[in-house]
Amino acid sequence: MRALALPLLLIGFLSAQAQEDWDWWNETHQWDGVTHWWRYLTPSAYYLGPNALPVPSLMNGELDDEVRLSLGAEGHFSSGDDTQDLMTGLHAPFAGGRVALQLDWMALEHYTMDTVTRDERAARDRDGTGVSTGDLYVATLVQLVQENDDHGGLLLRIRLKTASGNNLAGARHSETPGYSFDLSWGRWLKAGSGWLKRWRPHAMAGFLVYQTNRDDFYQNDCLLFGAGVLGDHGGLRSEVGVAGYLGYLDLRDRPIVLRAALTTHRPGKLEHRLGVQAPVQDWRYLSVAYTLRVYLGGPLWSGRDTR
Repeated sequence: MRALALPLLLIGFLSAQAQEDWDWWNETHQWDGVTHWWRYLTPSAYYLGPNALPVPSLMNGELDDEVRLSLGAEGHFSSGDDTQDLMTGLHAPFAGGRVALQLDWMALEHYTMDTVTRDERAARDRDGTGVSTGDLYVATLVQLVQENDDHGGLLLRIRLKTASGNNLAGARHSETPGYSFDLSWGRWLKAGSGWLKRWRPHAMAGFLVYQTNRDDFYQNDCLLFGAGVLGDHGGLRSEVGVAGYLGYLDLRDRPIVLRAALTTHRPGKLEHRLGVQAPVQDWRYLSVAYTLRVYLGGPLWSGRDTR
């Protein structure tokens, strides 16, 4: 019996300590003693970190036919949550540049939340500071209509959101899968011989879905949309646009953002991109991002028999 006494006392002490550690959260959110804590989280972009349910990138109807690696650093700033992260990506075209595989992963995130934001989100990260990793997105791009002198290009994107992001307790990621489909159109138009060589209006429309972990609505079905203009200035490209998705759960799940970017156009197979994103609706953050893109040639497979 004496041999069992010490282990039992230790287990009892650790259990009591663990219960005491969560008293602040139980009292703040009036926990009923039964419901799992993650049921108290709100599954929408407004009540999670900036990398949980972001607005997808705005496509422009054109498929890049070169293999591309990318590495980016981002800063997201709001009144209650400042976040910094590292992004990685791979764009791998094949079939003569008509199809591409695209991978995007938020490799590392550092965040600092104040107590007001922490409690509004029902996060269980007491000090509101920490690190996490994000979701891996896998997309297939298909050039349905190739652009020519008579008409613009039409591009299909099929995108899968994995549940690989961690730190659900800190309300950083949803830890649920999702997917989206979108069609984008765009066309290059001549602009003259001045600073603006040509310009490209483009638009995107589609459907975005993500699981919620709720008992009443298992998923959120959203209309995905966007529109913008690209400017070609020779060795530099500019971009402005608006994008968002409209959920139906009435949980501030209709984020809309404005975006602008400047990109150097492949000097020495490298591109430098500086982008800014500003909130319009149901989005907290003003974001600044720098991305380095390395072009490796391509496509990987021409899709033709060369024998």
